[in-house]
Amino acid sequence: MGKPCHGGVLRRLPRRGNDAGLTLIELMFALVIFAIVAAATVAGLTLALNTGRLDRNRVAAANLAARELEIVRDEFNATASGPTTLAAQNYVTDPHPLPAGTAGQALVVDNVAYTVVRNVQWLPTGTGQSACDGGSAITYPTLAVNVQVTWPRMDGVQPVTSNTILTPPKGVLSSSLGFVAIPVVNAAGQPSAGQPVTLTGPGGTSTDTTAVDGCAVFSIATAGTYTASIFVPGGVDFYGSATSSQSVLAKAGTLVKGKAFTYDQAATLNVKLTTDAGYQIPTSLPQLTLGNTNLQPTGTKTVASTGATTPLSGLFPFSDGYTVWAGGCQQSDPAAAGGTRTAIVVAPGATQSVSVRLAPVTVTAVKGVNPLAGATVVAVPSSTTGCGPTENPLTLGVTDASGTLRTSLPAGAWTLKLSGMSPNGSWPTTPTLLPNSAPSSITVVAS
Repeated sequence: MGKPCHGGVLRRLPRRGNDAGLTLIELMFALVIFAIVAAATVAGLTLALNTGRLDRNRVAAANLAARELEIVRDEFNATASGPTTLAAQNYVTDPHPLPAGTAGQALVVDNVAYTVVRNVQWLPTGTGQSACDGGSAITYPTLAVNVQVTWPRMDGVQPVTSNTILTPPKGVLSSSLGFVAIPVVNAAGQPSAGQPVTLTGPGGTSTDTTAVDGCAVFSIATAGTYTASIFVPGGVDFYGSATSSQSVLAKAGTLVKGKAFTYDQAATLNVKLTTDAGYQIPTSLPQLTLGNTNLQPTGTKTVASTGATTPLSGLFPFSDGYTVWAGGCQQSDPAAAGGTRTAIVVAPGATQSVSVRLAPVTVTAVKGVNPLAGATVVAVPSSTTGCGPTENPLTLGVTDASGTLRTSLPAGAWTLKLSGMSPNGSWPTTPTLLPNSAPSSITVVAS
């Protein structure tokens, strides 16, 4: 018998036992699944911890708000002067520190700094819910007390707020006490809280901070004419003034409502004069004009250019914005020249840059048939109404060796002249230009 032949026979690999290792692919899948589960677990733990922290913060804030109201009630009822003293301190921050704390500094609980703001306001009877709705005062008005508590890392949680109404006992307040209510609204026409309003007159000077209804309320023991005013650093009123004021006649036993102050943080426009590449801005800079129907008395305001870029600060942030164009002449208004205005809206306290384009014009100066180099070209507006001193005439620049000046002009029609020279016939006039006009060419011939 021959020996069995093993050549060419495939051998089966032995099966892995239960204690065999993982393949690389299996290991990678296991790691991915572990990472997903771990991430979800960590996210859940983080959310739970953050929720727990915020809950503890809110409980502590609620306790501090309740504490402040209890202290206020004690001070209000402690003496006959308690109500008027409390009303005089109408807007304060952290007035009652915790043990070992300092008045005016945050209240620290479990290493978290809480800020307690208290706002107190007289509530004489009026025609609505606010004293700034007007109406007649009552003999014994009440005091509204609002306490708001905030803390760092609130993560979208609303501040804790507590309110109460305190009524002075009869006989504490004089029956001749009068009240003055001054409303303050922002650029959007909404009540503006936290704004300091000062009232000065026969009874002295006092300051009240507007509450959430945008109303500042003053108690007046001496009747007469008072001046109400508002000033906030960086603020501006409807007419562009940093300080706004009005006269109010205060009467005994009466609630007098003043006019609403329209006041907000000032806006700034950085206006840059531009034109097409290869053309230059006029040597004598044209004025800049701002347009808004609320600008008194004409709906426009003209200011001088201070360079290629001019900052226009102290602007009231009108909700419908401003239109801006180059030139103080009425003919330079794009709408008057047959074009349109484009509005730029700037938010309160914000700064925005805007480019104002001048129409590019190529001026060729000749004398006889020869190019005229070194000639100063000026432009005279066809209509001089409203033009500033630099615009009648407007100096454009000096021609180069080829007698050419590539310059630019505000909107409107302009007569081009060569300074100190006489025309050969009459000086030419440009077509009516617009800020978006294509480049045009004019030849100026001197005699």
